[in-house]
Amino acid sequence: FFNSHFSSKSTTMAPVDRSAVAEATPETIWKTCFVPMKWESWDVDVDHLDNVSGECVEGTTFNFVMKEGGTVVPNTLMDVEENKTLTFLGVFAGGLMKNKGVITLTPEGTDKTKIDYSFELQGPLGWIFGKVKSQAVVSGTEEGLANIVKLSEAAQKA
Repeated sequence: FFNSHFSSKSTTMAPVDRSAVAEATPETIWKTCFVPMKWESWDVDVDHLDNVSGECVEGTTFNFVMKEGGTVVPNTLMDVEENKTLTFLGVFAGGLMKNKGVITLTPEGTDKTKIDYSFELQGPLGWIFGKVKSQAVVSGTEEGLANIVKLSEAAQKA
């Protein structure tokens, strides 16, 4: 289902791909930022989550309620491997706008983790929003990643 929604290159903004290394284990990052579902603790654009159907596992559905305008963005978790990776996919605005985010955690030694975070918008409105608000999408991704690092390092030291 989702692959068919993410196949048109003509209406896709270039993904924002960012990486950082946290002085924290993948387990600490996972429990600090994703279990329970708590995007609002690190994603600067999310006010809160609504209608969360479960934990941070494959198939969980939820709504991002965005800070700007209170926009509700339904999402589903896919490709979830605890302490390793997750993908969140959303389709909204009548299917005219889609989001895809992928977070991957790779251990580096015993006490560090490389975090890869990729985010993109698709669909006709996603492409337009991505062009008009490209800096906001980039900075939101970068700030979210920086917050994951900060929160996880604090939790690792606690």
